Amino acid sequence: MPQNQNDKSMKTKILNVIAFLFFMATGSMAETVYCYVEPTIKNVPQYPKAPARPLTIDITGHTLTLFSAFEDVVTVTLLDEDENVVYTDWLAPGQTALVFPNTLSGEYTIRLSIGSLCYVGVIELRN
Repeated sequence: MPQNQNDKSMKTKILNVIAFLFFMATGSMAETVYCYVEPTIKNVPQYPKAPARPLTIDITGHTLTLFSAFEDVVTVTLLDEDENVVYTDWLAPGQTALVFPNTLSGEYTIRLSIGSLCYVGVIELRN
């Protein structure tokens, strides 16, 4: 497996553990996902001068909630285990919630693209 793939796999595992620990600590039915940053533009330096602010999202049922609003459009993409795009939608500037269709169920990689940043995490949607 290439090094980049190993890093992505390890980050996904770490994110899942953090989300699980949060769930166990709060007893909440919501799933909190911590997303890491993945550069979306090839000309962007690998290590930016200032780190991007962390992004925490909440998934309750089929509702995605951002804990802070953005001034830019947020592109939300769900990918299946084979990295096929199964759903794409957008949050308008200032919008903090999005409801996924009830037909979606299972574990997905979520990508939230905001400007030149792409936050990536793993979510589970349950019917």
